[in-house]
Amino acid sequence: MDNLEQLSGVVAAVRFVGEEGFQILTVQDAEEREVTLVAVCQPLNEGESIEAHGAWTTHPRFGQQFKAERLVTQVPRESKALGAYLASGKVAGVGPTFAKRLVAHFGDGLRDVLGDEKALRAVPGIGKKKAARIAGSWNEYEEAREALIFLQGHGLGASRAMSVFRQLGQDTIAKVSANPYRTLLKTRGIGFRIADTMARSMGFELTHRDRIIAGLRHVVDARSTSGHTLATSGELASEGAKLLEVDVARTTSVVELLLAHEKLEQVDGGLVGLPALINAERTIAAALLARAVPWEDCGLASVDGELSDGRVLSDEQREALVTCLAYGVAVLTGGPGVGKTTVTEVLAQTLDDSRYELALCAPTGRAARRMSEATGRPATTIHRLLGAGANGFEFNADNPIEADVVIIDEASMVDVQLFRALVVALPDHCRLYIIGDQDQLASVGPGNVLRDVIASGRVPVARLQQIRRQGEGSQIIVQAHAVNQGHPPQSVPGSDFEIVAVPEGSDPELVLEEAFRVATTEMLAHGFDTLHEVQVLTPMHGGPVGTRSLNDALRAYHIPGDRGSVTINGRRWAAGDKIVQTENDYNREVFNGDLGFVVAADPEEKTVLARFEDREVLFTSDALGKLQLAYAMTGHKAQGSEFPAVVIPLARSHWHMLERQWLYTSITRGKRRVVLVGHPSAIERAARHVTGRRRLTSLPFWLAQPAASTEEGDPHGQPSA
Repeated sequence: MDNLEQLSGVVAAVRFVGEEGFQILTVQDAEEREVTLVAVCQPLNEGESIEAHGAWTTHPRFGQQFKAERLVTQVPRESKALGAYLASGKVAGVGPTFAKRLVAHFGDGLRDVLGDEKALRAVPGIGKKKAARIAGSWNEYEEAREALIFLQGHGLGASRAMSVFRQLGQDTIAKVSANPYRTLLKTRGIGFRIADTMARSMGFELTHRDRIIAGLRHVVDARSTSGHTLATSGELASEGAKLLEVDVARTTSVVELLLAHEKLEQVDGGLVGLPALINAERTIAAALLARAVPWEDCGLASVDGELSDGRVLSDEQREALVTCLAYGVAVLTGGPGVGKTTVTEVLAQTLDDSRYELALCAPTGRAARRMSEATGRPATTIHRLLGAGANGFEFNADNPIEADVVIIDEASMVDVQLFRALVVALPDHCRLYIIGDQDQLASVGPGNVLRDVIASGRVPVARLQQIRRQGEGSQIIVQAHAVNQGHPPQSVPGSDFEIVAVPEGSDPELVLEEAFRVATTEMLAHGFDTLHEVQVLTPMHGGPVGTRSLNDALRAYHIPGDRGSVTINGRRWAAGDKIVQTENDYNREVFNGDLGFVVAADPEEKTVLARFEDREVLFTSDALGKLQLAYAMTGHKAQGSEFPAVVIPLARSHWHMLERQWLYTSITRGKRRVVLVGHPSAIERAARHVTGRRRLTSLPFWLAQPAASTEEGDPHGQPSA
């Protein structure tokens, strides 16, 4: 099946036990040599016999070690060895004393009776309760061992096998045997290809229906990862046939079966998608269309177009404000520097003066803070507004939020599932104002809500086009607009926007060196705090100019000599480390894209204390995998944030990731200084290349339908008292 080497022996010492089953062991092999074994598996004890399959490697610090891909335990049958094994405490209720009694009573037949309560009660000192405890513990262990042998025997790695067993327990073998696709794909870290490899090892045919269904679901999920909520039935069948290596007629028939059983839904001819995503877009459309009508309100304060600090709206801004106030829903859109923030401030002020209960929100914590600073009113993340928790959202259709008006900023970042959660939680009388730049990167999740809504023509849209925020000599906004129109940006020496050209054809490592110099020495010379005010943005994680390489270099600069660092779960942590949360953590109320700094790391407790905005959050070891270094980030992770200074390295090695929306979005993250560093051809490619703008979604179809008639009662009521 593979070319893995084998190591058999007895565990002589357990040297380290980490999270998720990670262990470092000393094993005495068949020739009585002591070797180091690194594995992710069930907890092991001294005296336990193991059989591991993997490869010999050489660690730069710890030397030669055997890294196991698969590992199973072999409980000794000989009474003396089994007694030593039981004495280690592996079986509940058995310590050194009772291990000796069991060996003395049963001899070499002990292993055959450890799961038999009746037999165990024949041993002096073992009563009914203790016998039940010993037998139960032994039988659980045997089930785990058998399950792991079964899973690993069919090619599943030790780490993933442990994850599957933790989820399925004693039913592991039965459930996986019945449908390996359905059961394995529920386990984190196992995708279709891994599940398919195991299923094929178990004898599942290429054309097995469960395999075809799982493969088609994989295709749909892959498309949703790219932002699509729909595919043509022909595309789905064709892509599925290619993945599964079967005839397209077979996948076509299963697509039809899934449609018949409502596992897929068809809309607008031959377009199909997952019902959950289609229903989300249908719900969004219904909520918007119900509000996309003039809302009469004699209690609304008059619009004078002047802010409290004396600023006066332009005619374009005043028209945008009037459009928003006239309807129950409206979109305010435009590029950087055109005054969206100013109009939002006046909009909030006008509604506040009219005693409306406002709720201001944005997708990320940094965007919410900027919104709060701009409007002078509290703003929160969408997740916090909805009361996000481990079991979902506190506020929903049955328990709506208490607000007369919701204003959402950076709406281009919001995917269909989160947008649906927001609109269903609105009271019927609540207005909704959607603010964003449709030319920025679309949401990471499925859908294209902001662009679909604007393009539909069914929802009032206020467009701002005249550049307002441009100080003397400022070029950031000018160059961002140039990029958005497909023109390569131009360096303007002495301004807030410059390009450091790296010789064409030079190695990407030179781009990294120059980006590092600009982000440290040069930015420091311009008066920036290089840790808190400078952000490096790059298109990729891997490669010589990816986030990993840049973070390594920048961390060495900011944490010289690894000062104060400690190791937790194999990673180095130090006070001052710049970090970003990569997944939503509802229990800690820290969400994907939130930026913070490490305050302290405790290697004994295996915890990291971090500060996010104005609060400190404690991360236990199980949550540390969701944190990444953020001295350098991708442009997607930075969306919704602004930084005083931004450095953007672009190398030819990024070629397939260089794209106009990405560059436009990244440039607009900078407030006071932006520097592009890279190969001229890479910078030109990024400005001219357009891809991924079109996402196939069902929202345009639903927005084109007639608006549903208003239910009994007036949804356009007066503000809350």
